[in-house]
Amino acid sequence: MQYFNNNFIEDKGVHILDKDDKYVANFGKQWRDHVDIQIDSKNGFNCSKDLLENVIFSDIKYFQDKTVLEIGCGAGRFSEHIIKYAKELVLVDLSQAIFFNVAQESTNCKRIKADFLRLIPNKKFDVVVCRGVLQHTPSPKESIKKLYEFVKDEGEVIFDIYPPPKIGYFSPKYFLWRPLFKNLIEYESCEKFLTDNISLLLKIKRIIRKIFFNSRFISDCFLPVYDYKDVLKLNDKQLEQWAVLDTLDGMYAEYENPMSFKRVINLLDKYNVEIKYSSKIHNAFRTSLKK
Repeated sequence: MQYFNNNFIEDKGVHILDKDDKYVANFGKQWRDHVDIQIDSKNGFNCSKDLLENVIFSDIKYFQDKTVLEIGCGAGRFSEHIIKYAKELVLVDLSQAIFFNVAQESTNCKRIKADFLRLIPNKKFDVVVCRGVLQHTPSPKESIKKLYEFVKDEGEVIFDIYPPPKIGYFSPKYFLWRPLFKNLIEYESCEKFLTDNISLLLKIKRIIRKIFFNSRFISDCFLPVYDYKDVLKLNDKQLEQWAVLDTLDGMYAEYENPMSFKRVINLLDKYNVEIKYSSKIHNAFRTSLKK
């Protein structure tokens, strides 16, 4: 692999540095079993494309003729759009999801199964993209710093990170639901229960929300099932599929370390990084190293 100085083994077209999924095993299961749910081309929507364009602060043609490193690519909800324009796209994911990425058949795509923190850069990229990943790493500060090792001096690093809830770790997701699910309910049991009952669970949650003046916070306190009704343009079946996937994501991630917009700004200043574009709504940043 020309871009890195690590020693890889190869299996099914994937360059492997880390055989074990380590702390992202749940994501591997999710993308193995729910691989198509967020893929625009499989569902007739543009949810992933729209989100990607919001994060890159440009239309998708931004990637035209660029070498791109996508870290935490998963099943490829963004990869399938980047690959159409990139000169070369290198995909990195620590989980088994790398074997199911929808861009894998493209001739300008290479896949690596690795903890990106262990990658030793050789040849650098025009663009590094890391979306929906950093909060799930052991140390987001160190992960953000690592991103800049992969980019050319004139290149750009684009990333986001989940912001903390307004009430921080007093949010029921953190002090109640995540500990309960992770310690008392096996992933497979939860997945089966959600799949079998998601329609009813969503109906109950919407009734609770209606009773409490359309408060999503209060409904989350009673029932921690993700519901994107009136948030994303999805049909009923898609709403149910996304609810199952993101509930599993939210409850079983080994790490969830959100970071506020202000904290990221301060961190990037410390790392001598120039912020070209930023969004408080998406907690997203398009950046480059200061010259």
